[in-house]
Amino acid sequence: MTTKTIGSGEHRLSSDYLILLGEMAFERGIPMSALLEGTGLPENLMFMPSVQIGHESALLLIDNFLEHVDLSAALEFGKRMTLSKHGALGYAAQYSATMEDAAGKVEQFIETRVQLFELRRETDKSSRHLYITTRIPDSRAGLFMVLAFLASVETICRTLVPAESRNARSMIQIACRGDLSTQDILPNCAVYTGAPINCLTWPRKALDGMLPFFDPKLADLAQQELTQAMTQVTETNTMAGKVREILNDHLAEMPTVEDVANMLFMSAATLNRKLKAEERSFQQIKDELRYSKAQRLLKDTTLSVDQIADQLGYSDASNFAKAFKNWSGASPSQYRQGSTG
Repeated sequence: MTTKTIGSGEHRLSSDYLILLGEMAFERGIPMSALLEGTGLPENLMFMPSVQIGHESALLLIDNFLEHVDLSAALEFGKRMTLSKHGALGYAAQYSATMEDAAGKVEQFIETRVQLFELRRETDKSSRHLYITTRIPDSRAGLFMVLAFLASVETICRTLVPAESRNARSMIQIACRGDLSTQDILPNCAVYTGAPINCLTWPRKALDGMLPFFDPKLADLAQQELTQAMTQVTETNTMAGKVREILNDHLAEMPTVEDVANMLFMSAATLNRKLKAEERSFQQIKDELRYSKAQRLLKDTTLSVDQIADQLGYSDASNFAKAFKNWSGASPSQYRQGSTG
């Protein structure tokens, strides 16, 4: 993941969601030009997965979409936000041991995917509740995203729970206008609009027990990816974040600290001093980026270790192998065998 952001707005969400919205628009005959009008987003947005989008531009795009659809489209949008559409966050939930574990990861790492709202969970004697509050003033587009996210979580829960719980009755309450009482997009889920809260409720019993796809190895890999992504989110407006963005864009060339300092219009000494003030270092950021990308590339068995070393800016595979073993305790070949075997 990169910290690069396009569009305006201090809060961010992944372009993956807007790409999915673009697919829905295409199916309805809505031209891409109509979606992008006034947003300041590039025409090739649909070819830019996992890029961070400023919330103002993103909400304008959603508003443009809403000129052509009714509220039920939020439920369809959410239902199509499957686990894979949430990136590492979705995989972390999929391979968790329990629904409580999965929910905790979503709550902890939601900002790696969308920063428009905050999550809060509550459990009572009979039910589990997921509440959403928005970080932005109430708007049609913002509530559309809240409803879509609740629909997505509802769908994912129904996918993950054991077969005997998949027909359990759930409920969504949403603080927006419209009537969704007769919707059939989310079977076995009652949707109430005009509510004072935004909330998804599931029977507690249906969410208890072990999840059927639990895989500790894959869950750990997803957790590592999320931890790295969360670091990038928190560093977005820091000097470390700026350095990370430049290095990420030039990973194969791997610029020196002097090169990066020049791009930031300062001396290397000044850059190192600013990073030290943030308790970071140029080498640390570079190693984190290389290690994170190396882990992803090693899962692609079509790439040789030499090719991966080249993509990471190493002069030869032996230097890459030595560095990777220092990071992980395993050689690239051993890591690849363990992650794909």
